[in-house]
Amino acid sequence: MMRKMRKMLLAVMFAVSVLALGEAPAVEAAPQTIVNGTPWKDVNNASLQAHGGHILQVGSTYYWYGEDKIHNSANFKAVTVYSSTDLKTWTWRSYALTQASHPELQSAKIERPKVLYNESTGKYVLWGHYEDGAGYTLARVAVATSDTPTGPFVYQGSFRPNNNESRDMTVFKDTDGKAYLVSSSNNNYNLRLYRLTSDYLGIDTELNMIYEGDHREAPAIVKQGNVYYLITSGASGWYPNQAMYSTATNMNGPWSALQPLGNKSAFYSQPAFILTVQGSAATSYVYVGDRWNSSQLGDSRYVWLPLTLNGTSASLDYYDTISVDAATGVVNGVSNGTLLSQGKPAMAQSALGANPASYANDGNYQTEWVGTSVSWPHWWKVDLGTVRQINNVQISWWMMNGSEGYYQYKIETSADNVNWTVALDRTGNTTYGFTSDTFSATGRYVRINMANAKLHNNPSNWYTPRLWEVKVFGQAIDAVRWQSHNYPSRYIANDNGTAKIVENPAVANSEWIMVPGLADSAGVSFRLKSNPNVYLRHSNYMLYAQTDSGGVFAADATFYQVPGLAAGGKSSFQSYNYPTRYIRHSGFNLRIDPIGTALEKNDATFQAQ
Repeated sequence: MMRKMRKMLLAVMFAVSVLALGEAPAVEAAPQTIVNGTPWKDVNNASLQAHGGHILQVGSTYYWYGEDKIHNSANFKAVTVYSSTDLKTWTWRSYALTQASHPELQSAKIERPKVLYNESTGKYVLWGHYEDGAGYTLARVAVATSDTPTGPFVYQGSFRPNNNESRDMTVFKDTDGKAYLVSSSNNNYNLRLYRLTSDYLGIDTELNMIYEGDHREAPAIVKQGNVYYLITSGASGWYPNQAMYSTATNMNGPWSALQPLGNKSAFYSQPAFILTVQGSAATSYVYVGDRWNSSQLGDSRYVWLPLTLNGTSASLDYYDTISVDAATGVVNGVSNGTLLSQGKPAMAQSALGANPASYANDGNYQTEWVGTSVSWPHWWKVDLGTVRQINNVQISWWMMNGSEGYYQYKIETSADNVNWTVALDRTGNTTYGFTSDTFSATGRYVRINMANAKLHNNPSNWYTPRLWEVKVFGQAIDAVRWQSHNYPSRYIANDNGTAKIVENPAVANSEWIMVPGLADSAGVSFRLKSNPNVYLRHSNYMLYAQTDSGGVFAADATFYQVPGLAAGGKSSFQSYNYPTRYIRHSGFNLRIDPIGTALEKNDATFQAQ
C-alpha cells in the first residue's frame, strides 16, 4: 500500500514539475499547414508577436521567443514566449523580458533574441542585440537567464563583446555543448565569431573573423552532419535583399565564399533563424524569416520555407504553403499546381541582347530579362504550349538594394496570343522584391504587363523594365463543363451524337477535355472525357459529337477560345475555318453563327465549371 502511494506521489510530483517548466504533456503531432505571409494568430486569436526570434525545443515542446512589435515601434516592449507541440498552434506563455525587468530596459531596443539551454548550469540563457531607445550607437549584446524556458528571465546586463561593436547577432550551440556568438560589427561590414564561456554568460575567446568588409547581417546557423551552414542577409534597412550562405567543417573556419540563396529578395524576407525538425522518419530544416512592414511593424509577417541542404550546397524555393509534421520530421513545400512556365518560349516588348526574355523563366534567380529602354508600360510573356488552368504566378522583381521600387502590374492571359483577359489587376501593388499571386484563370499565354515602378526616393521612374524570374503554376485542364451564360442550369452536352445545351445533363455527357486544336495548336478542341474518340465538330453550321475522321474533321473540330462576347471573364469559341462564326445556342441546339446582337452574344458565351 505504501509503495503504491509512493508511486502515485512521484507521478504527481513529476506532473507538477512538468507544469512548472511550462511544458505541455506530449501530444501526438500530425501534419500541419502553414501559410506564408499571412497574419499568424495564437490560440487566443491574438497577433503572434515573435519577430527576429528563435525556436528552442524542450522535450516534445517548442518555445518560440521573439520581439513584440504590437506597438509598431522599433523600441523595446517585450520579448515574448510561445509554446507549441505541432509548430503551428502556438500558446502565449509569458514575457521573458519586459521594460520592468531592469532599469536598462525602460528605454531600449532588444532585437533578435535567441535562447540556449546550458546543461551544466541548468539555465536557459537569452542573448540579444541591445541599444538604447534613442538610436543605434551603443552596439552591445544583452544577456538574461532563467531556470525555466518560459521565464521570467533575470537580466544580467549589456556589454560589447571584446569591446567590439555588436549589432545583428545569433548564438549557436554545437553538438559538443560549446556555444558561439556570431555578430555584425564595424557598422555591419564585418562578421565576428566568439566562443562563449562554459556557462554561456560571456565571451571566452574571440575567434577568426568570418567575413571582413562584406556588409552582412541577420546571421543564422545550422549544422548538418559535420558541415556548418551560415545564412546572412545584406544590410539595406527594412528593405529585403539577397540572402547568401557559406559553409565550413569547423566553426572557426575557413568559411567558403558567399553563395546566393533563393531569389534577390529572399522572397521578401530577412533570415531570423533556421529550425531543425527532427522526427521519427526524417530530419528537416526550415528557413524562418521576417517579412518586415516598416510602416506598421506589428503587422510584419513570417516566412517559413523548406531549406534543402546537400553536401556543401543549400537551396531555397518559395511556397505559399508548407506542410510540417513535428512527429515524423517531414517538411514539404506545397505547390499550387505544377510549374508550367520554366523553359517555355518567352517574349518581351524589348530585350537587351545579353538579357533575353528567356532569362526570366529559365529557373535561375540570378539571371534577368532587361528591356532596352525606360519605357512604360512594358510587357513580358510566356507561351505555355497549350491552354492551362493557372493558379499562381510568382514574380521576382528587380532589386536595387537601396533605391528600391515596387512594380505596379497586371497579369493577363490569352488562348490565342491576340485577345487578352486581365486575370489579376495589381496596379495598386506596393510590395517590394517578390510577389506571389494566387487566382484562377485559363490560358495558353501569360503576360506580365508592367504599368509602372514607384521609387521611394526618386519622383521620376528611372527603372528600365526588368524581371529576375517568373514562375507560373497550374495544371492541364482535365475536364470542364461549359455552362450557358444566360441559362446557368444548361451545359454543352452530347445528346446521342448531336451537340446541344441540356438542362442538368449527366456528367458523362457534359465533361469535355480541352486539348490543343486538332488543326491549329493555338486553338482548342473539345474531347469527351467519357469517350476520348468523340469531339465537338460542326457540319453545315450544326454542332455534333462525333468520332475523329481526318483533315476536314480536324478543321471543323477546332476553335479559338476568346474572352466571352457578353462577359469578358467567361469564354466564347470562334470557328477555325469560319472566323466570323462562333459557337452559340439557338433553342437547345448548338450552331456556329455570325454574332451581332446582344442576345446572340449572350447565347455565344459560356462559363467553365
